[in-house]
Amino acid sequence: MAPQGGADSELELVATTTEPQVVDVEGPPPAIVLATTTVSFADGGEATFRLSEPYSLAVAAEGLGKVRFMVMSPDGRLFVPDIVDYKLSHEGKLYVLEDFDEETRRFKTVHTYLSGLRGANSVAFYKDTEGKTWLYLALTAHLIRYPYQAGDTAPSGVGEIVFEFPNTIAPEAKSVVWHITRTVKVRGDRLYLSIGSGCDACEQPEGEVRGMIASIRPDGSDLRVHAEGLRNAVDFTWADDALFATDNGVDHLGASAPDEKMHRIEDGGHYGWPYCYESDGVVQADDTFTWDRDFPCGDVSPAFAAFPPRSAPLGVEYFDRAHPVLASTFLVALHGSFDPGMQSGYEIVRVDREGNTETFMDGFQDEGGTRHARAVDFLPYEERSFFFTDDFGGRIYYVWAR
Repeated sequence: MAPQGGADSELELVATTTEPQVVDVEGPPPAIVLATTTVSFADGGEATFRLSEPYSLAVAAEGLGKVRFMVMSPDGRLFVPDIVDYKLSHEGKLYVLEDFDEETRRFKTVHTYLSGLRGANSVAFYKDTEGKTWLYLALTAHLIRYPYQAGDTAPSGVGEIVFEFPNTIAPEAKSVVWHITRTVKVRGDRLYLSIGSGCDACEQPEGEVRGMIASIRPDGSDLRVHAEGLRNAVDFTWADDALFATDNGVDHLGASAPDEKMHRIEDGGHYGWPYCYESDGVVQADDTFTWDRDFPCGDVSPAFAAFPPRSAPLGVEYFDRAHPVLASTFLVALHGSFDPGMQSGYEIVRVDREGNTETFMDGFQDEGGTRHARAVDFLPYEERSFFFTDDFGGRIYYVWAR
């Protein structure tokens, strides 16, 4: 066990020598044309969405609870956690789905790989220098790894805690740990972690691993902070050498501010929270509180892309090889406000390499306010297809270009 990065680790900002660049493709992507599509569910219900042409939609799996961030295992099976609820139930699960049928566009087999999990949000695989494969599971309080062998339907060894996340309750929260999800991804020989803030708007204790994207070695040592001032960067991805992350804005400013954001992350950067917010593309000081630190909001770069207030951007994925509608662009899942009455978000948007946004899919909430789905994460499958998770309906959808 190596809590908080190990005894030889210090919290530090680091800089890389690689100049991040997005793939340079000539001209903007084609305009999106939305077409109506209806899908049927196993319980006899159905939902109608609007989806970019020439894509089609199918339900690949259902009955999975609050499914979150997916990953494909080295042996080609899909792993996805069920967080169960946002009150830190200890009943979370990790599923493994296999035998995807190209004709029915459904997974034939679902195994429960692990159960009894608290705050299960994401999973990643890593092969060490000795050729051993590990499965990493990000829970609210811990990052745990298990030895992994092809075909496993349960862990082939005992879990090992390699990192401990903050697990304290904010004073105003009373009984719930603020921002309970942790996201883990592998890049080279390091594990990258996103850890949300411990409050809506507050100055956190110095050295606390919150409100940031950090990285560690696979054994949990050598903690490095790559970006801070991120209230809740639930997901992140790379486009070539550039790191991009979504970020959820504060709640206390009401329904019309701030913008929700997607940042292009520079190593060592600070993105303003809690001292600053962005509204209509302009970074402003949050003067609703008296801060101990005099923070220069004028030095904070505006977001790479912005979304409507309270739309809750979660998953972000870059499609470098895809149908021209998605080639060299991002998809971002606007999970939607926790208050359905706000009717903000509840769609998937395309973000081009200039930061321009356009609706790729909507209908997750209808005009009457009824919710049918809440998108979380994307996983490219083949060059013209991908999966996305829905933690409202407990489904995984398959999207493919005709």
